[in-house]
Amino acid sequence: MLYRTIAPALLLTLAGTSIGAARSADVKSPPWISIESPANPYDPATRDAAFLVRTWLHGNTTSLEDLTASAEGLVDGKRQSVALRIEPTSQPNLYAVRRQWPAAGAWVVRVTLLRTATAIVSLDRAGAVSGVYVPTRMQSGLPLARAVEAREIDSTLATVAARR
Repeated sequence: MLYRTIAPALLLTLAGTSIGAARSADVKSPPWISIESPANPYDPATRDAAFLVRTWLHGNTTSLEDLTASAEGLVDGKRQSVALRIEPTSQPNLYAVRRQWPAAGAWVVRVTLLRTATAIVSLDRAGAVSGVYVPTRMQSGLPLARAVEAREIDSTLATVAARR
């Protein structure tokens, strides 16, 4: 009879520990974003994309609603901002960004996941990826992606414009 009482209690304790560990892992694994270029020309969902965005969220898939993107540019000395559409691909957590900004001028693209993890994508004259910067801060020895500051966009855009 004691066994019948202890066994279910033990199982509940172990289950609670597992759930607590899973929640703890969620906290230790914040969102991450990375950029892939060139895009796979053999996959119709990625063909002709300027670049791909890969997202990571511990134990979950992301959705289009989790992402925002804008192209920030200097055209004839004037600052421009273009909201960008992000498209799903044939793979979970992989999204395509096609060129939606003008050919003239210097451009960078800001892609943000869940308002925290941000990638700044520098573009060359042809619109191809020339660099990627994911701003981070260190916590417990691990890099945590963070939201980008306006001055970081301005600085990156100034560097891209100076190369032209």
